Amino acid sequence: MTRLGFVPLVLFAGVTAAHAQSNFANYFCADGTNVVSALYKDDNRIRLQFDGHAYTLPQRISASGARYAKSGVSFWIKGDEARLKRPKRKATLCKAQ
Repeated sequence: MTRLGFVPLVLFAGVTAAHAQSNFANYFCADGTNVVSALYKDDNRIRLQFDGHAYTLPQRISASGARYAKSGVSFWIKGDEARLKRPKRKATLCKAQ
């Protein structure tokens, strides 16, 4: 295969990755915590950043809204509100900005 025949495949792969859909949101919590969240199309995990740390939480079963949890950290989203729970701390209500 010539180099010219290989170039279009590489360019096509780059275009596909560049068009990945994501949904970012910022939340301000009652206890003063700021949370940045990211959801990506075709992925059942949420990415969170708060308190100087990054978390990846898998989706869990929820009767309403969407709940994500792992290792004592949970984030439950319903509408424009969320509930953040961390180990050894009280849960806090968060509002999307």
